[in-house]
Amino acid sequence: MTRWVVAIAAALLVIGSGYVVFLNGEPTVVRLTPGRSMQAPLAGALLAAFAAGGTAVGLLAAGSAGLRGWREWRARRRLRRDARRAEATTRARDLLWHGDSGQARTELLRGEGGVPADVPALALLAETYLQEGDPDDGLVRVGFDPRLLDFLAEACERTGDLRAAAEALERARLAQPESPRLARRLRDVYAAAGRWPEAVSIQGQLLLRVREPSGLAREQQMMRGLRYQAAFAESDPRHAARLLVALAREDPTFVPAWVGAGDLLARAGRTLAARRVWERGARHRPAAVLLERIERANAAERRPERTARVYRRLVRRHPRAGALPLLFARFLVLHDRFDEACEVLRGLREPTAGNAFAHLVWGELHRRQGHHDQASAAFAQAAGPQLAGASSFRCASCLQLAPAWEGYCPACRRWDTLRADAELAVEPAAPRASIATSPG
Repeated sequence: MTRWVVAIAAALLVIGSGYVVFLNGEPTVVRLTPGRSMQAPLAGALLAAFAAGGTAVGLLAAGSAGLRGWREWRARRRLRRDARRAEATTRARDLLWHGDSGQARTELLRGEGGVPADVPALALLAETYLQEGDPDDGLVRVGFDPRLLDFLAEACERTGDLRAAAEALERARLAQPESPRLARRLRDVYAAAGRWPEAVSIQGQLLLRVREPSGLAREQQMMRGLRYQAAFAESDPRHAARLLVALAREDPTFVPAWVGAGDLLARAGRTLAARRVWERGARHRPAAVLLERIERANAAERRPERTARVYRRLVRRHPRAGALPLLFARFLVLHDRFDEACEVLRGLREPTAGNAFAHLVWGELHRRQGHHDQASAAFAQAAGPQLAGASSFRCASCLQLAPAWEGYCPACRRWDTLRADAELAVEPAAPRASIATSPG
């Protein structure tokens, strides 16, 4: 049937062409160029023009179909290559699981012409060298691709080999020195290894590239924390104290700098300078750790009245600091100044007046005065030793309990997050400074 239709169409085309030739038999001039022309039958010129147009349309259609077919062929080829790569990765993972790292590496590198391009294969390739305990030799054989180096560094971190992780990231940064992700990764590895000066150097380079105000604030917090740790790495305590005082002046609310500077000065025998540093820090932010150090310093000199004056000035300076009057009342109770303690406790406002620490101070006050019944006495007997001793500290970020105050929480890798009981009871949303891991 199709052949008959084609034959009829061809016959009609021939008849139509003959009819056109019959009607247009006279010659006409056809100009091929401005200076060249020829005479041809009008019907022949028309038919030649139609034929040329049909040929052009056919060539365009054929080219489009060919391009479409070529793209489909490439897509099928890519799918086959991805399928083979996925199968090779699966086989390599099974071989690596059974301990055959060499054969697994052969599977991963087969047909790649170098380092694999996909992330899972790169991770497995890095793991093959780490399983053999020879990451450096693996780098020489495979090359210095930054992605592979990054994966090797991550694997080294997981095994606790921070030196190898730092070396891998250093080599990766040689290939991509402008990568902020590699810079942050290397900074974090330096910090985890306690190489604080190198971490400070990397952080300084990152600060120069930050433009957004929010991102700049986070990076500046990170820089303060790293500088704080780098100061403690100094061999000269006095020089370290000067570095911390300079850091505290830049950010007066960064409590670890005030505490650390005072501690270093106290160890060097400069107790007066240490007390002044703590008092200056408390004027900017009356943290419990600073107040307790001031109390101990004045108690060693048998000058408790000096501590009371510091508390009174701070209460006037920071009327909204909820923990401050509680700590002042505790100090007064411990020094048997009951009337003043009652006056401070009665002046507390809600919700400070109703929290657990306030009740603890009231209980100890009543216990020492002897104005309580047997149940109150039992409660005060249990709470009294805790009240009389130093505060316990807990991280406001990860809630990890700490035996003593520190400027850095190793559990969540944040600075200036340890808070006393009184502070956590009154100010649960205390300001925090994180190590920003992040971002990659």
